[in-house]
Amino acid sequence: MQKYIKYSATPLLVCFGIFFALKGEYWMWVFQGIFAFIIIGGDIFLGDDTTNHKFKSTKILNFFLYLNMPLIFVAVIISIWMVGDMTLPEWGNSLIANRNNTIFIHHIGYIVSIGLLVASAATNIGHELTHRKRNRFDMFIGNWLLALTWDCAYAIEHVYGHHKNVATIEDPATAKRGQNPYSFILYATLIAHKNAWKIEHKRLLKKAKKTISIQNRMLIGYGRSILISIGAVYLSGWAGLIMFIFIAMCGKIMLEGVNYMEHYGLIRELGAPILPKHSWNTNKRISSVFLYNLTRHSSHHENASLEYWELKAYPNAPQMPGGYLSSVYLVLFTPWIYHRIMASKLKDWDKNYANNEERRLANIQNQNSGLKYLIA
Repeated sequence: MQKYIKYSATPLLVCFGIFFALKGEYWMWVFQGIFAFIIIGGDIFLGDDTTNHKFKSTKILNFFLYLNMPLIFVAVIISIWMVGDMTLPEWGNSLIANRNNTIFIHHIGYIVSIGLLVASAATNIGHELTHRKRNRFDMFIGNWLLALTWDCAYAIEHVYGHHKNVATIEDPATAKRGQNPYSFILYATLIAHKNAWKIEHKRLLKKAKKTISIQNRMLIGYGRSILISIGAVYLSGWAGLIMFIFIAMCGKIMLEGVNYMEHYGLIRELGAPILPKHSWNTNKRISSVFLYNLTRHSSHHENASLEYWELKAYPNAPQMPGGYLSSVYLVLFTPWIYHRIMASKLKDWDKNYANNEERRLANIQNQNSGLKYLIA
């Protein structure tokens, strides 16, 4: 039973986030510290999990995915309510007092902490569910979760673009060696939306439908995010809308930071098979539990149709320098340190994983990276 229960960790974490969010004041900063300690500390002290479990009941495993949706929406709603002046019945007087004692710097704590929760408990779950293209219920839940970051393009470009072009020059979600992570985030976001529109145009053209129509999944996706934005304005006015937008931005930045590190500097020829070597993998126990095995990224790209509990550990695949949260913090806050750490890993990849053509392309990237310690 333990192998099932561990996947309740993320909804439980969101519940703790809700509890601290209702307390107001500085408590979201406390939650942020607890969050980081659990994930990063757990990855350091509890090591790797390379076990490939077999499960008889998938209903429990899916339930732990679905449970995140109502919880993360509650967390976002509370954050929006905290910047408004909507009253509550008499039983809510203590909550109103907590809100009144919450100042601007505390609101930033909501943006950072809830944004991080959105990235892990909404976008990550949306990623898992929108890969299930033939399951209408899962697609419905997944797309609403992605609406929290205005990222309807992700369900289209990621599934039909990134998984086809990963680690090639045509993939905007594969970071080049030495690339600035913030320029990558901006570029990847813009090109993902552009590519998603192209994919939708081609799909609708085959069905003899107009691009600007109710069948366009991009327009439907924007509509979902607009509805949430309208709800934010209703709840807390323009301050509520600003809070929602900043939470969405924080969640999106975290997602693209993860995209950056998952394939940073890896090379694949156009049209070549996608192999475990084309993704950075990690088997850190706590990251794997909280992210529903997104960490087993080499297996995910080798076979994108696998459910999260079916992904293989692949201890011999190229390995990240740590767990997901520690690695993405390095990317976003100290990219120069991240590049230094990854330089030796990229040299090892060039030597022990790459074929001759990949080495040639890697050498070109090394020369263009501006990182002297990458050049042999």
